[in-house]
Amino acid sequence: MKKMTSLSLIILLLGSACKKDVKPLPQDEDNSTIARAAIPQSAFNLWTTCSSLPYLISGSDGICVPVGTCGTDINAAQQSSGQTANGMQFYGCFKGGSSAYSGASEQAVFVCDNVSSWTGNEMGFVKTLNDNTLKGYLQGGGAYIYQTISVNDNGYHTFKCQARSSNTHMVDFYVDGNYKFTLTNNSGSYYNLWYYFVGTNHWYGGGSHSGQQIEMYNMQTF
Repeated sequence: MKKMTSLSLIILLLGSACKKDVKPLPQDEDNSTIARAAIPQSAFNLWTTCSSLPYLISGSDGICVPVGTCGTDINAAQQSSGQTANGMQFYGCFKGGSSAYSGASEQAVFVCDNVSSWTGNEMGFVKTLNDNTLKGYLQGGGAYIYQTISVNDNGYHTFKCQARSSNTHMVDFYVDGNYKFTLTNNSGSYYNLWYYFVGTNHWYGGGSHSGQQIEMYNMQTF
């Protein structure tokens, strides 16, 4: 073995000190995932139960879903017809706050297989408006599973969730291409279902919430 000089030893030690631990990706991660469908603005039905109708963002492929101003108000951009998919992705923001009376007031972007009773399988992102907390969530089979992603972050990010083929009860969540966590709901199944892409706000009363809204761009399923 060649004797190491003092300078070489210092460089080696500095290099070791700067080494960064990398969070491992889930086993099913596929960085080559290709979108099956880019969903245009025209594919969405925009509706409200009271006020603040969602609208197309001029000069872009985006949709804005503002929080309504009535005491009880639900606004949504709902894909008119679905597609078979195992995941979804969009670029955008959840501009929320903490003025709602309870966590029943929320913003959500998700894919689901039931747009009549809304009791089917869902996977996506939800922000509660009593604490401005964004979570990844799964719904299905009467169960609701979630985990916190961030608090008080109203910025723009790329949000993605994708079901695993090896275990259809499991879904991986990503923000800006970074793996966040995996959720498992053994009461639901999420791989290769007929999904509808939805962005919605539910408001059930509270203080001032001016400017609170969802913005969605580059909506995709895969």
